[in-house]
Amino acid sequence: MSPPRLLAPLPALLLLAAVLVPAAGATVTYKPRPLGLESCEPLPGPKPDSPPRPRDTIGLNFTAEMLAAPDSAKVSVCALVDSLGIVRQARVEIGGTPYDSAAVDAVHWWQFAPARVHGRAVQARVSVDVFVRPPLDSDPLVPDVQALAIAAEAEGRTRDALDAWTGTLARAGLHPALGNEWVIRERILRLAASMGTSPPLSIDVRGRASGAHNRMLRDISRATNADLARTLDGVLLEAPWYAIAYRWRASARAASGLRAGAIRDVLCYQIAATDSADRAVADRALVALAIGDTLTALTLLRHE
Repeated sequence: MSPPRLLAPLPALLLLAAVLVPAAGATVTYKPRPLGLESCEPLPGPKPDSPPRPRDTIGLNFTAEMLAAPDSAKVSVCALVDSLGIVRQARVEIGGTPYDSAAVDAVHWWQFAPARVHGRAVQARVSVDVFVRPPLDSDPLVPDVQALAIAAEAEGRTRDALDAWTGTLARAGLHPALGNEWVIRERILRLAASMGTSPPLSIDVRGRASGAHNRMLRDISRATNADLARTLDGVLLEAPWYAIAYRWRASARAASGLRAGAIRDVLCYQIAATDSADRAVADRALVALAIGDTLTALTLLRHE
């Protein structure tokens, strides 16, 4: 998946930890590293006056093997956070646990308040500790669609893997072992792209998505767009490779005040976009969302 980034050591006064409680199976402690530890090296240039700070976190996905591990654990992840607060790389800093990969996958989809130098948002590396508590008392995932997806992908059975990951996505957020829908969506989008031709869309899926889009073009009210986002939720559960639907849902979410979800939808759209013009629109929309310019973001995103 993606590697992390960290930032420069800070004065002792800034070494107070901020504790967050994200979804499914993890408590997160954010803390800059003390002086002298450089395993998550600061970027060249001035030290940030304030480090990146998590503001919207994602839980972990646990495989059957992870659930069989008896203990909780801590994984330190080094993340590279850009000036928009988006994680561009993530990697294990201190690990050696069964949960290292899942922790990195989770942090990759977190969102941060970016580091600042003299008030200006800048890219920086930051270390976060993910304290993992596997949901050991939960019922097993039956059938284990995640295991089926991983096996099919490893064996090169792309269509089978796509179907199994789609089945896994349907359980995300409902089963305690699946707290990270976004890494599942990323795998689906990359698999679909590798097929050359995306899987077909049913007439019903296309109709619901187009209907939502048509309403979106006529009405930018918060209530209407919250309803449209829910319609597109269903579309993107049935056809999670449907790239333009991520763009439209990002617009609906932006209009209804769901900025974190809108940003993640745009990142999914970027993964699927094959045209440089589409990627440029996504880049501009991410900037608008990061600075809170909702009107510009939804104007960019709601058109085809």
